[in-house]
Amino acid sequence: MPETEAPNIAGSLILLGILLFIVYRILLAINNQNQYESGTNERSEGATVFKMPERRAPAAPPAQVTLAPAPEGEDHFAELPIIDEAHASLVNRGGLKLIGDFFVQEMPGYYLRAYTHPEHSLIGIVYRDPSDRSWVNLITEYKDGRIITTSSADEALTQAKRPKGMPLFNHPGMQAEQLLRRHKLETRGQEKADPVQPEKFTLFFASNYIKLRSVTQETPPPLPDTERKGKILTFPGGTPQTPQGEKPANDDMMPDASQLRAWLDAVYKAVPVPQEKQAQFKRGLIWVLDSSGMSAIAETISKYASVSVDEVEKGRWVIRTEAGAEDIISPGNLKGVELFEKVNASLPADKRFSKLPVKIKGVAFYNQIKV
Repeated sequence: MPETEAPNIAGSLILLGILLFIVYRILLAINNQNQYESGTNERSEGATVFKMPERRAPAAPPAQVTLAPAPEGEDHFAELPIIDEAHASLVNRGGLKLIGDFFVQEMPGYYLRAYTHPEHSLIGIVYRDPSDRSWVNLITEYKDGRIITTSSADEALTQAKRPKGMPLFNHPGMQAEQLLRRHKLETRGQEKADPVQPEKFTLFFASNYIKLRSVTQETPPPLPDTERKGKILTFPGGTPQTPQGEKPANDDMMPDASQLRAWLDAVYKAVPVPQEKQAQFKRGLIWVLDSSGMSAIAETISKYASVSVDEVEKGRWVIRTEAGAEDIISPGNLKGVELFEKVNASLPADKRFSKLPVKIKGVAFYNQIKV
């Protein structure tokens, strides 16, 4: 055999190996593609089908709840960071007595440790939810049925709308000792109900829950997008006007459309508003008559400051933000600008209205838009 024949054979074997490897890779790619295509066909037998997990909407809160005593030997509060301070403050400083631990049968993972005062209407509850969040609620009931709550819960847990007569004063993360002082300030000088006896606590809790849920089981009618009836009106995006076909309350004291236009002209003369900001400025512009009462002021502020201003009893109103009730207003004999200024001063700083330098007798103008 010639000496050059061996290298030729070796080269041929190497080339053949490369070709076989290329063929193998092509066949493997084709096979993988076939498996992918068959996997996407739900009717293919033996195919592996991968599906994204379904996103389920969070379950709605139950219409009512039932408390049951926690089983003996189970302590769901032992490792909570707030429990030692909360227990010591409620018992030693607040004078409350421990009732016991409970769980909510309709809401797995919710536990509460309850306390009640033997002589006064004062209940303390330490909560723990399924996410291991914990907070303290202090509750006082009055003989007229009102119930005031002071809470240390996170803001995300206090977003639900509350019915009239059940305000919530929220102080996220506040220790129980400070919470007790705040609660006493909010509940002083009132005729309180009798203390809740330990054996009546579960019934009180269930009844209280039903009252809170009552406002979320009905859909309130939507607020109008533009005009407001009553003694406070706003300028909608177009020409100021009274809603067509409607007769506003106390219309003998209301300006007509031509007077509203004159007022708007006076506003623009006193406040130089750039053309590109006039539409936004006009939407946030409100005016207050000297005769404006609390109902009209509350209605307008509720919408344009994105807060809730509700009458909790005759002569007492509560301002509630997304975080809960912030302040209580007693209008007394105030009305018009003086009353508006009092309510405005109780709003959070970022929601307050600024008075405009417009001099027209009997009316004042405000806006939240800075120009």
